[in-house]
Amino acid sequence: MPQKRRLKQIERRQQAMQRMEKQQEKARVDKTIGSVDIPDLSSDELMDRLRRMKAITPTEVSTQFNIKVSLAKKLLEELRRNEVIDLVSRSHNLKVYAFSQG
Repeated sequence: MPQKRRLKQIERRQQAMQRMEKQQEKARVDKTIGSVDIPDLSSDELMDRLRRMKAITPTEVSTQFNIKVSLAKKLLEELRRNEVIDLVSRSHNLKVYAFSQG
């Protein structure tokens, strides 16, 4: 039969458990999803960088602006809808854009 614990022993155990929980909370790292900064479509910096590119691809835009490729695809598609850039060539896995002349 287990021995009865004294009140002091129970208090020490509870304090130890609280300390351990605090340490575990500090050790946890929260995942942040969707907190990616999207470049402003009307910014001069974005337009200048796009003008300098000979061929605008989603991978090139993602490396230039340090964003995900999927976000770069959405950005380029939005610029195409606003008629800032034109779709030059397309295959099943790659779209190539060029800055609109008109």
